[in-house]
Amino acid sequence: MRYGFYILVVSSVSEQWESLMGGGNMPAFAVGAAAAAFSEIIAFTMLPSPSPDVLAKASGGGGMH
Repeated sequence: MRYGFYILVVSSVSEQWESLMGGGNMPAFAVGAAAAAFSEIIAFTMLPSPSPDVLAKASGGGGMH
């Protein structure tokens, strides 16, 4: 849900940034990259860590069959 919000913000104001910065898409890409990095940091710090028994089940091995 938050990812969609960041896309909405960047796409709605990217045209104004482009005109302020002399054209090109680099300002919008930079803001989008910063928003994605911020969202990733928030996800890693806010999401709970799985318990050890869940990790043991997930790394049970096996093949592609």
